[in-house]
Amino acid sequence: MSSLIEIGSRVRTARKARGLTAVELAALAGMHRNTLLALETGKGNIELGKLLSLCSELGLELLLVPQQAASMRAADAAGESVGRQTELAQRLQQLMRQGGQP
Repeated sequence: MSSLIEIGSRVRTARKARGLTAVELAALAGMHRNTLLALETGKGNIELGKLLSLCSELGLELLLVPQQAASMRAADAAGESVGRQTELAQRLQQLMRQGGQP
């Protein structure tokens, strides 16, 4: 994910999948409903601590990976091939060892 709109969309999808209203999730995460709704629409600027709290309440993990792996992750998500998943895992491990440097 590379934009607030993408993050907000994923948060909204996860919230709805769990049957929570914005008011309920905001209360669980310790924030105001307007803050959550602004995030979900990609218009808000949320503190990292609040985003982590939201992720925790929704059972999500905030994952940071090197940008070089983005195309491989997208291909894997699209289900291009089973072999790609192994290639992706190997490349991610290599990039993480290198500190994200190509």
